[in-house]
Amino acid sequence: MVLLAASYNKNADKFPNSPKKDVILLDVSAKTASVKLVADEWIDYMHIVKLNGSWKIVHVLWQFNNAEQH
Repeated sequence: MVLLAASYNKNADKFPNSPKKDVILLDVSAKTASVKLVADEWIDYMHIVKLNGSWKIVHVLWQFNNAEQH
């Protein structure tokens, strides 16, 4: 994922002008949360934590929406 993210949009041609960004809070506690992001091409599941007043991503599990194409 890190390698793909570092090079994915180098030519600035991977995203539409108005990309789909649906964020669903699956579970939220005082300092932890599970979040689902449904974007144009992929789905992300994220675990996040609140540290020093700011939310930080700890873990991401993702796949392309059409897993059979990729």
